[in-house]
Amino acid sequence: MRTLFHPTLLHPPTGDPGAWIDLLDEGRALLLDLPAIEHVPARKLLRVAHVVVTHTHMDHFVGFDHLLRIALGREEPLTITGPEGFLASVRGRVGAYAWNLIERYPVRLIAQELSPGLLRREEYTGESRMRPVALPDVASSGGVHAERAFRIEVSALDHGIPVLGVALREVEHLAVNRDRLARRGLVPGEWLRALKDSVRRGDPADHPIEAARSDGSVERAPAGALAADLIVRGPGQVLAYLTDLAGTEENLERAARLAAGADLLVCEAAFLDADAALALERKHLTARQAGGLALRAGAKRLAVFHLSPRYEGREAEIVEEAREAFGGPLLALPILPAR
Repeated sequence: MRTLFHPTLLHPPTGDPGAWIDLLDEGRALLLDLPAIEHVPARKLLRVAHVVVTHTHMDHFVGFDHLLRIALGREEPLTITGPEGFLASVRGRVGAYAWNLIERYPVRLIAQELSPGLLRREEYTGESRMRPVALPDVASSGGVHAERAFRIEVSALDHGIPVLGVALREVEHLAVNRDRLARRGLVPGEWLRALKDSVRRGDPADHPIEAARSDGSVERAPAGALAADLIVRGPGQVLAYLTDLAGTEENLERAARLAAGADLLVCEAAFLDADAALALERKHLTARQAGGLALRAGAKRLAVFHLSPRYEGREAEIVEEAREAFGGPLLALPILPAR
């Protein structure tokens, strides 16, 4: 069964870090980190439902202004989560601009930072002229977003400053049996999302769903019968994202707990083990450490990224070192196309 989470890198592995996560069948997307994103079409950025910024080094946060500019006219709120100190960073970026003509814009930006045991939150709207308005704190042991289809969990790691490791957890995997769909004369469409939402909500079996037929007509049918015939239920998928962490035992243990059992671990592999001293100095992982971390976490697959530019043209060496340490398959993630 295909996963809800469909990841692509925002830049080549030796470029800036960041991942675009399409939520298949949901019509939405997530962003993990905010590097330069000018190449991403506005129509795609308007689909972003949530952003997690691991930390505010420039290569992880320089895209904030571009995303904010695109979001000024959107009706849906946009939530951006970062580590402790993130609210001050957002205030600085937003406060650098003049907002005297913004009152009628629908923009609603919610910024939140993970503090020990709490999510601290502030809201920016056109009505407030983009001044931060404090929202109530929310108790959190690592969860930063939850809905029927998935939740986002984070853990604070060390890169000389706090950084967030991220785990995306699908609540339950609901797949569509395409053969049965075709045999019934039905075609995929927005109605399948409505059917899945009905299943997740636990609606009564007679809850009506309007299913699209191949001849262009609409079939009104009870959700219970449609789900029993078309929906295949399975355990939720897990995608973990780890970058910019020092290779200390405490860091690796905490990261392994967050990524435990991940179907896919997307992990930095900044240096070869031959440059381990440099990796230690710059508080990054080697490829060998990345592979060992995936093995320790019990991840099913590993994808490495955020390679130092010094290895451009030598990426295969990084991949081979990580593969050897992991002992399992490495996935080469595609690069998000500029279209």
